[in-house]
Amino acid sequence: MGIRVEVLGKNKVVYFFHWPHPILESMKKTTPTRARPTKTKIRAAFHAAGLRLTRQRLTIYRELTGRYDHPDVDMLFRAVQPKLRKISVFTVYRTMNALEEAGLVWRVTTWKGHARYDGHVVAHAHFLCERCGKIMDIEAGDVSALCKRVSGEHGQVQRVDLMFYGEEADCAAEQGAS
Repeated sequence: MGIRVEVLGKNKVVYFFHWPHPILESMKKTTPTRARPTKTKIRAAFHAAGLRLTRQRLTIYRELTGRYDHPDVDMLFRAVQPKLRKISVFTVYRTMNALEEAGLVWRVTTWKGHARYDGHVVAHAHFLCERCGKIMDIEAGDVSALCKRVSGEHGQVQRVDLMFYGEEADCAAEQGAS
């Protein structure tokens, strides 16, 4: 259960704030670069979520948490296939579904409904370029007051996302040049 507020108009805004997974609080990003969590922390997070840490899950999870481009399943499959020769696309789908259900990764749905994934599971927003499909992370700031207000008025907030839609500067400059 989550909150989804859509404001439609010239500039579309959809609010979804991610509420962090309590097990992953110790893995919060503290610098602009993403430090990969240690195998011990990953094992603890998987164990707390009731998931067995297999070689395939570890490789997929590490690949996702080390990326900023919010890959889809096919992108993840192509990235891990050289390391896991016998892996199938179906295994990556199953793994991503299990990780999402456990709260270890987040699904970021694009404007075309194509599922992309985010391994950065702390409160932040996204900007989606509607021209090229690129998704960028944006710091959302403190939304706890809003979450408390919504919880008091409507029910317990479990997950909130914030998605901005528009055209990134590079795409706008490219279109202006042509």
